[in-house]
Amino acid sequence: MKKPKLIWLLFSSGLLAILIMLPGPLIAQQNIPEIVDVTIRNISNTAESSTQPFLVADKAGNVHLFWSEDVGGTVTGGTNVGNTLMYSRWDGVSWSQPVDVLLTPSEDMAGLNDPSALQPHAVIDDQGVIHLIWMGRSPAELYYSFAKATEAGSGLAWAPGEMLALDLTGTEFSVDIKYEPPSTLYVVFARVTAVEQYAGSNPRTLSFIKSTDSGATWSEPVDIASVPDLERGFSAVRLLVVPDGKLLASYTEWDLSGNGQAVYVVRSLDGGETWDNPVQLAAVEPNDYERDWVRLAWLEGNRLVATWEGGYRAYRQFMYSDDLGATWSEPEDLFYWLIGENGFTEFVRDGDGRLHLFVAQRTREGSIGRYGCLGLWHSVWQGEREWSDPELVGGCNNMVDPRVVIVNGNEVIAAWYSSLVGEIITLRGRITNTSYIDPQPLPVAENITSEASQFQSTIAETLIAESTRPPLPFSSVEAPPVSNQIGTALFWSVIASITLIGIIVATKYGLSRH
Repeated sequence: MKKPKLIWLLFSSGLLAILIMLPGPLIAQQNIPEIVDVTIRNISNTAESSTQPFLVADKAGNVHLFWSEDVGGTVTGGTNVGNTLMYSRWDGVSWSQPVDVLLTPSEDMAGLNDPSALQPHAVIDDQGVIHLIWMGRSPAELYYSFAKATEAGSGLAWAPGEMLALDLTGTEFSVDIKYEPPSTLYVVFARVTAVEQYAGSNPRTLSFIKSTDSGATWSEPVDIASVPDLERGFSAVRLLVVPDGKLLASYTEWDLSGNGQAVYVVRSLDGGETWDNPVQLAAVEPNDYERDWVRLAWLEGNRLVATWEGGYRAYRQFMYSDDLGATWSEPEDLFYWLIGENGFTEFVRDGDGRLHLFVAQRTREGSIGRYGCLGLWHSVWQGEREWSDPELVGGCNNMVDPRVVIVNGNEVIAAWYSSLVGEIITLRGRITNTSYIDPQPLPVAENITSEASQFQSTIAETLIAESTRPPLPFSSVEAPPVSNQIGTALFWSVIASITLIGIIVATKYGLSRH
């Protein structure tokens, strides 16, 4: 074989070897679904404090948005509180005008010193009914109401608020509700065992209740975890339902510093009838910042993923279980160049069943080649323990605790609280390479009360009219051109370098023969 042919053969073989050795995501990233046609809007748009958004999507293509509004500025304790539950609906074209739909019940509305309606969480069932829970005053009360999804924009459609518990601890992000067909509702919440013990004479607990008749009746609370230290309690509570009645509750244990000290998972394999002992995922070590914001997602079969935030600083960690939460892998700082404590990771599935991850963080200092700002980052599960390289969606945005849903299979709707302006901001985008699912008519829900609740107010139009801030337009927002494509850039840089070296070697050898 002549030497020039040998040189080119070696060069080609080396190039092929490098292509094989490079990580798959560097080559396959172009096939990952992306989010395009992004628009952002201020939805609450009032002079009041708006906070704690929650989203739920229905099969008809609607997205229902709830949040807590401090109407009249009567709530003490900062801007992240409210006294009224507000509502707006995305119908596939536009958002409806926000309206007030629920207040926390009281025997004497005029005599309340500090009314509050906080932490709305909702699910929609197969009958087209929205089931909503929220938290009242402290010592906190847990309330429940329901309405037809088709009529949720009217306060008259909502049933009067029913108190489910009156001994919650009142900590933030400490309630959650989930639905399992055909008629079961599950609720978890952080509480103490009696109102008079709120000051700390008894340990705090994580409690569970359920309804098997679509909210008509509820079980008595069952404590599924407790903390013996009187200076500790529970927050960041979330519930995951895996098919056939398997439940996993995740939570943070905090101390008087206000930071999370440990993150746990506790499970039930029989619909909440019995519960295993809690499993600790991680606890703070010397010089750590915290352990907090744990969130679970079901991958497939008995496989789960858990994400939480913490370590020496606010890093996002990943852990996996192959036995439905009985045991877990060691934590991995997968998105090592992201940092920040801005709420839970959100997991949602698209029209093709792919699992998407959304998280609000910023770029870690010193991350070379990464675009740096706070915003909503998006990744897609690739199987096993692989996730696509996160992409920034909608550019830089101040945000706390974003909520995300996918509607019609390929449309992303997100909502978050902006601490800069005290408003609820929404984002809308389209997922590429994903199947569109035709909207389905909602069933006609039977036996849903249309009785006007005595707790409703009529202030929505006044709030909108008195707003001093104009809404943000529905204009497309493009992510910055310099994004986190360091992997792709590195790949092509390597190819270019090898090609150049090959040309130089071949040319030099050719010249040496003449």
